[in-house]
Amino acid sequence: MDNRPSKIEANLLIARDIALRSPCTRRKFGAILERDGCIISTGYNGSSRGTRNCGIDCPCLKDLYKEETMKSYDHCPAVHAEMNVIINAARNGTSTIGTTLYLNTPNNGDRPCFLCRRFMIQAGVKDCYYVNGDGKVVHEEVNSWIQLENMWMIEQETFAPAKNVKSSHNP
Repeated sequence: MDNRPSKIEANLLIARDIALRSPCTRRKFGAILERDGCIISTGYNGSSRGTRNCGIDCPCLKDLYKEETMKSYDHCPAVHAEMNVIINAARNGTSTIGTTLYLNTPNNGDRPCFLCRRFMIQAGVKDCYYVNGDGKVVHEEVNSWIQLENMWMIEQETFAPAKNVKSSHNP
């Protein structure tokens, strides 16, 4: 009998361990990119390379400004794990097209934010696995997010306060 974790579970465990490098005092996320069974890049959420580590070298700026978690990034210097894993691949000249991204955290899980989903679409990531707030493994095809993005843009246009804005939909 084989008691080993599946490849998906193993990659999510690795992503969770990568998250432990995050200096963030609020939420720690780790991500890996995989292609054909091989990890090609890793990333975790934290301040930009060479800058002060928010939460270690200085107090959490979001705490200082009393910003709610997941509500605003106005005072958060962090680059998200999903962004970092894509950027790290690019820094090494590694294509991200057709890859699978695994995202995990030792805290409460969540799906990638809207901005990270845009990065993943642009980078050509094919699939995303993450652990949700209930501890369940979720798989999403990144291409399915394109329709969500289109619906969001239509909604924003419909409810925009300025109706005199010129666009291709409002000549």
